[in-house]
Amino acid sequence: MLENKKIVITGASQGIGFVVAKKCIAEGADVIIISRNEKELRQAADDLSLVSSRKQQYYQLDVGDLGKVQQFASWLREKKITFEGLVNCAGVYGSIGKTTEVDLAEFTKTIQINLLGTVYMCSCVGRLMQSEKRKKIVNYSGGGAATPFPHYSAYASSKAAVVRFTENLALELQNDGIDVNCIAPGFVVTRLHQQTLTAGMTTAGASFYEMTKKQIENGGIPPEKAADLNCFLLSELSDGITGKFISAPWDPWQTEEFQKQMRDDKDAATLRRIDQKTFFKKS
Repeated sequence: MLENKKIVITGASQGIGFVVAKKCIAEGADVIIISRNEKELRQAADDLSLVSSRKQQYYQLDVGDLGKVQQFASWLREKKITFEGLVNCAGVYGSIGKTTEVDLAEFTKTIQINLLGTVYMCSCVGRLMQSEKRKKIVNYSGGGAATPFPHYSAYASSKAAVVRFTENLALELQNDGIDVNCIAPGFVVTRLHQQTLTAGMTTAGASFYEMTKKQIENGGIPPEKAADLNCFLLSELSDGITGKFISAPWDPWQTEEFQKQMRDDKDAATLRRIDQKTFFKKS
């Protein structure tokens, strides 16, 4: 599905990003994996070498640092590296607790990584994509993007913003041969959730704290579901689907009917206010 494509993937040293990278390689792509932690990157690259005999590239980068992202873009140009897809998977929970009580420096850092990191990569790196066919950008939302997520306002606000940014960017780039979409992966068990357990019931909120414990015990949503959707959105099979916010575990994205709706209905799978213009009772 991704034969001979090259994909840049952030947050790829572990968790969903690593599984996405593994799936992309299995589908025939080469990847450049990105993370802040060089030791974890080296290990991830070694692990990915078991999927393909081709050596995969890695680059240490904090996506929330604009200067570093610009340096990465310069490195791509200097090395004359061409690629057709960009996946923005890097993210943190950041500050947990009531907004009136959290460390606002941590709140700001969360926005910096989750939202601005995505913006920086799309602006500085996304413009370098080259392909005779359609190019692809895949962003990641998370809890709070479509429903309230109290005690995690920094994370929720940043992820809701990523969805709207995705919609805007899709419209801005629609004449440039670039499809831009956003994935909701569901509750995938990663080390991110250890922060909830560490924060405790009072700080994290009793409901989400208990749900987190239960999801971890039950195994959560397999990350492969997000990886499968991600590869579809990077492939030519998804050409013309753009500006959408798609749930990996809950939307029937594999069906022709759903894919047709994504291409034909501009409001489907987007953030919209519920009001009488769109939703009304039938008599």
